[in-house]
Amino acid sequence: MSRPAQTLGRRSIYLLPTREGLWFGAIVFVLLLAAVNYGNGLAYAVTFLLAAFATLSSAIGQRNLLGLVIHEGLSRPGFAGAFVGFRVILANPTDTGRFGVTVSALKGPSITVDLAPREQRTVEIPWATVRRGSVPAPAIRISSRYPFGLLRAFSRRIALTDPAIAYPNPLPYAALPPGRANSASDNEAAGVGSEGGGDFAGLVAFRAGENPRHIHWKAVAAGKGLLVKRFTGLADREIWLAADPAGRMEEELRRLCRQALDAEKSGYRYGLSLGEDRVPAGGGATHLERCLKTLALHGE
Repeated sequence: MSRPAQTLGRRSIYLLPTREGLWFGAIVFVLLLAAVNYGNGLAYAVTFLLAAFATLSSAIGQRNLLGLVIHEGLSRPGFAGAFVGFRVILANPTDTGRFGVTVSALKGPSITVDLAPREQRTVEIPWATVRRGSVPAPAIRISSRYPFGLLRAFSRRIALTDPAIAYPNPLPYAALPPGRANSASDNEAAGVGSEGGGDFAGLVAFRAGENPRHIHWKAVAAGKGLLVKRFTGLADREIWLAADPAGRMEEELRRLCRQALDAEKSGYRYGLSLGEDRVPAGGGATHLERCLKTLALHGE
């Protein structure tokens, strides 16, 4: 979590009537005028009963949000043209359930959830992207129309701080640079096949950046340490992804994005060289994320 939790107190919760609440108030006012005009005791009773109903609604509505704890979660990256996600963690520290709690981004979508007693839930706000790069986090509000929909209880604006990353939109296809597999047998050796392919050459000690799919888990279970399987034909398959200086930068970034995805899927060790930005050769989900992030933020 990138910032301290915020707890909703009484001074940070506001109440406003909804459209239904305004109609309800108008009806109560008309009943009051009728009771005064005709001196009707039953009309007085109905009027004050409805007024008490509205007062109870405001108290329950504020209590539904009071004490909620809001954390900012880590944002979810995505590809340009698709959606990234901003995560908000709602925690209910009380023994009372919370109903119809809505997390809404200003100028964005809204998501409504219920929280059981002592429950914590993560809400992800999808955010559309157009271009690659850093996507500023939106401000949000927590609100609720519980219990009767007559009043809307809402919090002050809460500014999120953790930006999301929009990776370049990968090209549909981009050939890998020299070092890639050029035949069906090479593809099998490179790990595109079922088990990791090729002729087994032995076990070596795990190094940072190794592909987790090549870890020999039986050796780990036997207490022999973290070992990695090696196959013939893979030793020289360390490829480097670099932009063409003569190409359009945005298209080059899309090409490199596709190559990084394909290289990771094929089990290669790969590195990225992009001007002053350089990522050493490696493999695995963390390495892929680092490469994609470098591509996304290039030039910013």
